[in-house]
Amino acid sequence: MNVILHASLACLLSALMVIALRAPAARLRLIDQPDGRKRHGESVPVTGGLAILLGFFVAIAISTATAGVNHVLLLVMVALGVVGLYDDSHGGSARAKLAAQVAAALAMTLWGNQLLLSLGDILAIGRIELRAWSIPITVFATVAVVNGINMLDGLDGLAGGIVAVMLAYFAVFAWLLGDLTALTLLAVLLGAVVGFLFFNAPHPWRGRLRTFMGDTGSLALGFVVAWFTLELSQHQRAVPPVVMLWVAGVVLLDLFTVTLRRLLRGRNPLLGDRGHIHHLLLRRGLSAGVTAAMLVGANALLGAIGTAGWLIGISEAWLFAGFLTVGIAYLAVFLHPARLMHVTGRRRMARRR
Repeated sequence: MNVILHASLACLLSALMVIALRAPAARLRLIDQPDGRKRHGESVPVTGGLAILLGFFVAIAISTATAGVNHVLLLVMVALGVVGLYDDSHGGSARAKLAAQVAAALAMTLWGNQLLLSLGDILAIGRIELRAWSIPITVFATVAVVNGINMLDGLDGLAGGIVAVMLAYFAVFAWLLGDLTALTLLAVLLGAVVGFLFFNAPHPWRGRLRTFMGDTGSLALGFVVAWFTLELSQHQRAVPPVVMLWVAGVVLLDLFTVTLRRLLRGRNPLLGDRGHIHHLLLRRGLSAGVTAAMLVGANALLGAIGTAGWLIGISEAWLFAGFLTVGIAYLAVFLHPARLMHVTGRRRMARRR
């Protein structure tokens, strides 16, 4: 019951902070102006991430169940929030953000004791232990997850909705493992994200209160996702690591496909473009609301498949093979979007005839 109360408090505080921060947003330079790459036609406050963090930290400050939480997690969340806040207000280089993510990942491994030690039995040959490769692979994976979530923050309700789904799965895992501290922290953060989504997800009642998350939220939330992916999968009694691939399905599939496409075209993989999955679906004629709902729903479905497979006893090797199959199918459809647009255009022409 206390978990629900603290999560509800975080939700309320986050929503109130979104409203309260609208007035000083312009003075803080936390306003997103429309330009050629952005779909919104008006100036929108970028205070959602700050509202989430404030609501979260106030709620956990009065929760006794989080007394044992690793302070490295909280400190790095604050640090990345500050980095994101500066980027939202003043702008920053992609390299500077990347350096901050690498530093956060190193802090998590060296001081937070969160490491990707094993990949599990994904090849049916026994547990694959990383040993000396543990730290570099953990850093790489953490930066990938943070960037993947940051890249999806380009459509109302998308990044926040997918993070909310992932936090919900993590909370279920923490409950199954009997980890009350992790459960409380995850539920409180989930509540704070939901409070923000009231003003970010596309629905007719938000009116002029539309708010963006910004890097303040996406960097900190991406780090939390990476942290709990490790904390809940790298212990003796834990969720198999392969299940986490399914829970982060849309994030990982989009990140890998976009990065591969940019490399094949000789482009810097850190430079943004309009080739993400939500951009492609929008170009096919889907509305922003339908696109966000489809992708959040797809991530929830993938997470459900992985979780159900684990709970009913499907082997890690079969779960890994299933995820690879989904990944190959995704690549076949979305690696070359021009072909997809061409096929879609021909079908539309045929229907008109």
